[in-house]
Amino acid sequence: MRSFGSEVGRPGVPELAEWLKGKTGTEVDLTTYRLERSLDAQDGVSIPAAGGLFYAERLREVFTSMKNGVLIDEPGVEPAAVTADALFVRGRCKDARIALPAPHIMGFRDNYIGDREEFAETISDLYAGLMRDMRDQGLAGHVLIADTPEVIELERLAGRKVLFFPRNPTRFDIELLLEYQDSLILPATDLDRLPDLMERFRLRKLILLNPEEGDVVAATGIVDADSLEVGGYCADTACPDYWKRLLDRAFIPR
Repeated sequence: MRSFGSEVGRPGVPELAEWLKGKTGTEVDLTTYRLERSLDAQDGVSIPAAGGLFYAERLREVFTSMKNGVLIDEPGVEPAAVTADALFVRGRCKDARIALPAPHIMGFRDNYIGDREEFAETISDLYAGLMRDMRDQGLAGHVLIADTPEVIELERLAGRKVLFFPRNPTRFDIELLLEYQDSLILPATDLDRLPDLMERFRLRKLILLNPEEGDVVAATGIVDADSLEVGGYCADTACPDYWKRLLDRAFIPR
């Protein structure tokens, strides 16, 4: 089973203080706490992804020449914090990915470059560099949580180790996404779309999102079980229960 991220809210002071007692001698912060809790909730998930939309807070820290999300000078990044996150997550689970918001979700604006397309390309290239730096620390890969399929982002960021995840697949242009990645992330409620998509695109893998009882068996009637995975994304505060319930439904018959 594969995760596309697991959100974690801000803890209260007592909870964070108790957690810090076990981190003596280790440089950690609030984002580290949320990454760990995100990963802990996914106990039993074979391909977990620490992080989620909350990781935007870390990204805002590392993009330089930004003021309140507006680029005001020569763009750049300071990758030390994200590479430390990669080492931390890799130390907890060697197969884990990190999920982060795709560039368009960050809401960055330009007051320096003066060209919309060039600005989007610049931010995407900086993202690509940050993710490479994280993978250089041994991180297995990334999930980019997306609202819309932005062509510049897809062209520059989609790849074997970077998977775009449409968090609202029913309102997402899946067909455009499949021009750039060969893993289809499909809500189980949309399984009837699969035959048509298989005819039109070369799909390496089907990742069935949030299946209910019987959905996985139904999917194996259309695709080979070896090409099928179950996936999930937890967007609320009951993530441990969410992942446990999903694991109970994730059995793929052979």
